Amino acid sequence: MTCKVGVDISKMKLDVAWLRADGKYRSKVFPNNAGGFAELLRWLQSNLPDGKATAHVCMEATGTYHEALALFLHDQAVAVSVVNPLQVKRFMELEGVRNKTDGGDAKALARFCDKTAPALWEAPSAGVRSLQALVARLDTLLELRQAESNRLEVAHDAVRSSLTAVISSLDESIKDVRMQIRKTIDDDPDLRQRGELLASIPGLGDRTIPSCSHTSGVPSDSAASRR
Repeated sequence: MTCKVGVDISKMKLDVAWLRADGKYRSKVFPNNAGGFAELLRWLQSNLPDGKATAHVCMEATGTYHEALALFLHDQAVAVSVVNPLQVKRFMELEGVRNKTDGGDAKALARFCDKTAPALWEAPSAGVRSLQALVARLDTLLELRQAESNRLEVAHDAVRSSLTAVISSLDESIKDVRMQIRKTIDDDPDLRQRGELLASIPGLGDRTIPSCSHTSGVPSDSAASRR
């Protein structure tokens, strides 16, 4: 027996709905943090009807919000599906549900899981996780450097030396992160293969290689344009 559980994720909380065998729901709200994840796991385990039952948790892909919970549950051997929000929206429309609510969305996700049996989520490798974190950090550093460079163009003489020092420090950090990105790719056979493939495509080159952290292995237009 597999119990279907929907989790609607926001920045601060997790709205959870457990679809029971009688069609009713058991609902609970948890904080969206490490402590809340542990509480959710204990709640799932305590509500399984017998030792042979398992839980299948379904959540929408919500940028960075869903990743930590999906990874935590996956590492605890809980079946997880991360689904396209548009698919869930269409499912709700077919059911005649028009207005989105926190608790209602969690229930809809549980029903979606029950009716469609979505594919299980595959956790990224440790190398991909590291690369994703490094690429995100590189993006932040590049944005900070651009902002400081813009300020330098119109800065008063009294603050120019300070801005120049900050930019120099950011340049060192950017160089360091890029070296870490390259090492992470070189140390991971799968990432290295993807990187070599991207580098071989005319017009992409080495500057787009960090984008191979995407699960598809192909950089998005936005990622390529940023680099």
